[in-house]
Amino acid sequence: MNNSHNNKDIITWKISIISSLQFLPTLEETLYAHGGDNFPTIADFEIPGDSENRLLEGYFNEEPDLKALNETINGMAAIFDIATPEVKLERLEDKDWVSESQKILKPIDAGRFYLYGNHDATTVPDNKISIMMEAGQAFGTGSHETTKGCLLAISDVFEMIEPGIALDLGCGSGVLAIAMAKQWDIKIIASDIDPIATETAAENISINGVKIIKPEDGGPGTAVVTCDGFENSILEKTGPYDLIVANILAEPLLQLAPDIVANLKGNGLIILSGLLKIQQTSIIDLYEKLEMELLKSFPINEWQSLIFRKK
Repeated sequence: MNNSHNNKDIITWKISIISSLQFLPTLEETLYAHGGDNFPTIADFEIPGDSENRLLEGYFNEEPDLKALNETINGMAAIFDIATPEVKLERLEDKDWVSESQKILKPIDAGRFYLYGNHDATTVPDNKISIMMEAGQAFGTGSHETTKGCLLAISDVFEMIEPGIALDLGCGSGVLAIAMAKQWDIKIIASDIDPIATETAAENISINGVKIIKPEDGGPGTAVVTCDGFENSILEKTGPYDLIVANILAEPLLQLAPDIVANLKGNGLIILSGLLKIQQTSIIDLYEKLEMELLKSFPINEWQSLIFRKK
């Protein structure tokens, strides 16, 4: 945003949706995707007297395509077999609401890591591994809890494993790949199905001083790739991996489980997140059937992050 604009020139568009807990992460990903190159700031809030739903708000610097957004949400709701939630769009003026909303979102202090936005650059502790991320990409949503859970898990496995190669599956903004690259001087693959996500991840990885490499390169560094799953992809060719981190959604964690385990080295570790506590039983049952042992869980509010080891 051009800082030369005065407040009267600033127009922000606000999306409001009441969503079930189960559908919330899907809506968050949908809003991010519809933000294009201008990531919205997204936050969700408790609804007094309603423990099954939350209010999701997204702030955009440019007007979202409401018709396209509704079509996408309608299609996703059909997959979940739920009613399509109502999407409310309003125009806010005379204030930079995106910046104001980001200021409310606090840094994530998790284990060995400190994840912060530009507005909190002066708060970084000397004894933490710092990760700088634009607030709208990783703060204030359900992904705030799952990101924190994954950072706690990555911190926790620091003394369990000395990986040679790791994978951030569904890397999104790249924060977990950055965390692994700053914790271990190793080769990391950061992958996502969304080309906008991988472009953003590559930018964030560079901003954080992590070396960008090609997937076929040897030596330490992070390679960012756009692909859908493992089969006949660069993910399969580059593995197997000592550590796989997947902060995605419960359904793809179930669908990808056989491939994730198959591409993990013996005695390797998996960190799974992006799932609600009510979804964890099906995840744990399936991965245990695939000869994975649950080592530890990190519950944060209604979200859950899990560490498994390959038997």
